[in-house]
Amino acid sequence: MADDDQMTRQRYRQQQSQSQPSEPTEEEPADSGTEGSSRQAYAAENIRALEEVKTKRMARKLNWVIAGLVLGIIIVFLILFFTP
Repeated sequence: MADDDQMTRQRYRQQQSQSQPSEPTEEEPADSGTEGSSRQAYAAENIRALEEVKTKRMARKLNWVIAGLVLGIIIVFLILFFTP
């Protein structure tokens, strides 16, 4: 069954290569390296955006933790100050 799949793919590739013109059109860039570099640039930008979102989320959580600790310290000092 694997041989049948490979033959089908091979035939499909042959048909595609025969039906496509030999020269690149305006829609297709002549340099195939730009496609790989644009994918890398997109991936790098996507990773940077995800890191930025995660950093903002972590900063927000950290701010809440700091506020809770400050509030806890104030409560402890008030209890110690007003307890005889």
